[in-house]
Amino acid sequence: MNKELKINGIYGSGMVLQRNKINCVYGTAGVFSDVMMTFRGVTSITQADESGNWKLEFSPGEAGGPFIMTIKSDSQKIEFTDVFVGEVWLCSGQSNMQLPMERMKYSYPAEFVQPKNENIRMLTVPISWSFDGEKDSLPQTEWISNADEGTKAECTNPAADNITGAKWVCASPETLGQMSGTGYFFAKKIMEELDVPVGIINASQGGSPIASWLSKTALEELGGKTEYLEKIKYFENSENVKKEQESLAAKQAEWNKKLLDGVQYPDTATDSLWKDCTIPGDIDGTDCAGIVWFKKEIELTEEQLSHFNKYSANLWLGTIIDADVAYINGEKVGETPYCYPPRRYKFSPDLLHAGKNTIVLRVQKNSKIGKIRFFKEKPYCLFTDNVIISPVATRNIEQRHDTLFPLDGEEISLEGNWKMKIEKQIEDCPENLFFEWLPTALYNSMLAPCFKYAISGVLWYQGESDAGNANDYKGMLVKLIELWRHKFVYGAKDLPFVVIQLPNWSNGTNEDSTSVDGGWANIRQVQSEAAEIAGRTGLAVTIDAGEWNDLHPEKKLTVGTRAALEALRIAYGKTYISPAPKAVFCENNEDKYTIHFDCGNSSLAAFKIEENIADFYIEDTEVFGFSFLCKKDNEFIAVEAKAKLIEDEIVEVYVPKDCGTPLELRYLWADSPSPINLYSRDLIPVVPFRLKA
Repeated sequence: MNKELKINGIYGSGMVLQRNKINCVYGTAGVFSDVMMTFRGVTSITQADESGNWKLEFSPGEAGGPFIMTIKSDSQKIEFTDVFVGEVWLCSGQSNMQLPMERMKYSYPAEFVQPKNENIRMLTVPISWSFDGEKDSLPQTEWISNADEGTKAECTNPAADNITGAKWVCASPETLGQMSGTGYFFAKKIMEELDVPVGIINASQGGSPIASWLSKTALEELGGKTEYLEKIKYFENSENVKKEQESLAAKQAEWNKKLLDGVQYPDTATDSLWKDCTIPGDIDGTDCAGIVWFKKEIELTEEQLSHFNKYSANLWLGTIIDADVAYINGEKVGETPYCYPPRRYKFSPDLLHAGKNTIVLRVQKNSKIGKIRFFKEKPYCLFTDNVIISPVATRNIEQRHDTLFPLDGEEISLEGNWKMKIEKQIEDCPENLFFEWLPTALYNSMLAPCFKYAISGVLWYQGESDAGNANDYKGMLVKLIELWRHKFVYGAKDLPFVVIQLPNWSNGTNEDSTSVDGGWANIRQVQSEAAEIAGRTGLAVTIDAGEWNDLHPEKKLTVGTRAALEALRIAYGKTYISPAPKAVFCENNEDKYTIHFDCGNSSLAAFKIEENIADFYIEDTEVFGFSFLCKKDNEFIAVEAKAKLIEDEIVEVYVPKDCGTPLELRYLWADSPSPINLYSRDLIPVVPFRLKA
């Protein structure tokens, strides 16, 4: 029996093919049958082998589109429409690469009213994992022809109509929300600079460590990865996977039952069983897993109510550890199942009334570690649609401000005094096992199907999950770049990579000028070193593009644009673009260190700091962020140091008095260093670093 004509990989209508390079389309068909492909008036032909496998290599030519690609074998035909030719980049990593524009619709509202842009296209690879070797295709993009001539390709997944799936889409108000924010702004900058269509393959998954994006062979070659290899060996047995899944599901179901049994909406009419608390902040007495109720009463006048009815209503409640359900006057208005997403609930103003209104939160905490936290410097308010609230904390870049208050607008702050009542305290939530985070899981299932797709380069944004593993991370990142360059057979042998260095973040505790152990600074350092070792690898410095109180910062315009500048520099030879300034050598004497920087075609500028914000319009000479790691009285201490910009590429750092013995000179050596004021004149921040003193 002949096989049906099938195309593997990630091909589909709406795709972008890499211009001016050999591309490959492949799949299966009847044994020894002829397979023909026609694209841009050129027909290529091949023959399936004894197993029915076939591939066609071709050059799609110069940028352009839309075109039609037709593939035939015997009476079977597959047709891909709306195909463009341009530049194709793979974007991969964890949640900050994955973070969709929908999360950022309040940060970038103008992007959501732009007309459809045919020249920006994205394929979001569906989340899947596997331990049994490299997959040749994604189940949701296995295209099989119908038997009759002239029918278009259909997805083999019978539930395809009910899933978003792996579909190529172009940027439009309807599709923008599902696109990676980093990937979108990266593509937008590349498109503007090169004036060609840009296709993004977004293969990323939140929380994934670097080992999940490496092959088993690569981990073996690295050495010292016995723990990883033992996990792979165990889960290569599908029965072990099934057993773990069933056990985890049973434990979670039992815990959920204990957590929610008997929980009812509380009596909010009286305060006798409620205690005072202050939001935002850490809530005392909540260092246990369980459920805690919070309530706040607000008064609305008839005039205020009319404004809410006119413009609709929003309830914003910052970010909360761990999960919440929100109610207004007893009616549920929204819920969030884990801590990271901002609580932004839109609700019908019919739930409000003149006089007293009650806002109630049911907050779930999953462990005894820490307390319930309502993250500070987040918006906590009730407001009408015609009032624009700054959605995130900002410092130097992408500063946003609330609108002038409209006469018929309402904004009611919910910060300050609340009431709380502990409903239930139980044992910690059972530890979960995310199979997609295990070694090789995403490499096999999400990345391998992309290997035969021709690309121009790779954008890598990952490291948060490995921040405590800096010693191993450098070697693993260098190995990943080497491996992917080998596996993407239709890319250059020195396939360009851009590594996005981790931004500032401090888990909602505080901003620092320095720290002894470095924390995230360590992973930033090895990212920088790996980029140097790997060659033809750019480093996008984003130390000022994070949010100290949010693991998922929304400033992806800055992140994507800086990554695009590095791509233009290393992949397209745009020599007028300079990399981030980097310390190249240091001279020192007893009381000061003189650091020389390589700024490319640019030079350094120090900007005036007011309230931890750099004013890019006022230059200064004082530089913030330098420190020394010292040994004093047999203890290691981190000591801030004064510094001054003395020439375009030279900074002097002054050794603090009575600091003991300096061991390292450091710059921006903290999880979330603040303030930051040393930039190139292209407004790219200096690469954080440490040097032996």
